[in-house]
Amino acid sequence: MTSTLPDATATAPAATSTPSVTSAVDNTTPALRRAWYAVALAADVGTDPVPVTVLGEHWIVMRLDGQIAAFADQCPHRLAPLSIGTGDGARLRCGYHGWEFDGTGACTRIPALGDAAAIPPKAQLRQPAGVQERYGLVWIAPDEPLADLPDFWEWDDAAFDTCWNSPRPTTAGAGQLCDNFLDAAHIPVVHTGTFGVPGSDELPAEPVDHADDGWTASTTYRVTYKNHDDPLVATGEHPLEQPQDLYKEVRPATTAFIRLGFPLTGKVIAILFSCLPVDAERTVVFKMMARNDFDGDAERLAASIVFEDQVLDEDLAVLEAYRSKALPTNTTVEVSTRVDRLSVAYRRLLHRMVTDTAPD
Repeated sequence: MTSTLPDATATAPAATSTPSVTSAVDNTTPALRRAWYAVALAADVGTDPVPVTVLGEHWIVMRLDGQIAAFADQCPHRLAPLSIGTGDGARLRCGYHGWEFDGTGACTRIPALGDAAAIPPKAQLRQPAGVQERYGLVWIAPDEPLADLPDFWEWDDAAFDTCWNSPRPTTAGAGQLCDNFLDAAHIPVVHTGTFGVPGSDELPAEPVDHADDGWTASTTYRVTYKNHDDPLVATGEHPLEQPQDLYKEVRPATTAFIRLGFPLTGKVIAILFSCLPVDAERTVVFKMMARNDFDGDAERLAASIVFEDQVLDEDLAVLEAYRSKALPTNTTVEVSTRVDRLSVAYRRLLHRMVTDTAPD
């Protein structure tokens, strides 16, 4: 981590106070609307409307005509929440006056007027800029997104098993969570109860790569990892502490992708994190995994989900202690070092989003 928690008994100096809105982002920063956000597990979305909240704005997601649809959670008639309505797979029916809408958001029937009545042209539901189903998740982009989702090709590769953690609500800020997933220096400090190796603190200052789109930053670290999943550890043929090639990637605004490669075993674990900024006080963490080291063993996959929950518990013990949920985007607010290059790149990416400047 590049910032520190001030002593609870001391007066915080200016450098550790909450950054101003011009130099930080939080869960309600309007500029963050230009990104994709996971809002629900795809398996949890059926033909009835499911309410979701993104950056404090209320939406519904549902399946209409076999496709994922998303609309603002408000009927144009008397502004009732559409989330109290119902769906039949072809139509969404408002729960207040029964107005019906199709997958495009157009009103197709107003019961009180009769079937032969003309429909007012303004009887149209508002839609986000984008909605899609991908990697086992339903995604919404409130405004035109600046970048596509990460290329999580392992999710669709038959050689990999897929699993996921239950969506985790937290009081930590979405930007703080995403930054934490990008950070490697905290592993031997925070994660000693799971995979971190105490004493393996020194981290090479790896360069950051930027994709052609200007909105993707990534790097690869070589770290030491406790590989509890390697069966040869129990036989003594392999050590528990093993080298790991740790690839980390971030795209706007709060989605990170991690690929863990184990040179000793040749196995790979890929993890997609998407942090949903619900409102000023709430975030939901979605965590999807694909791995090629379990060969379909359901028991080991279930155990890995429990393990990943423990890893997140360790992170949240730190992040939920922060007094401010804002992530600084002014890189002079915090003290950063050469091993924080990816975190600094992430802050600059968010700064460009907020200031509406073109990618470098």
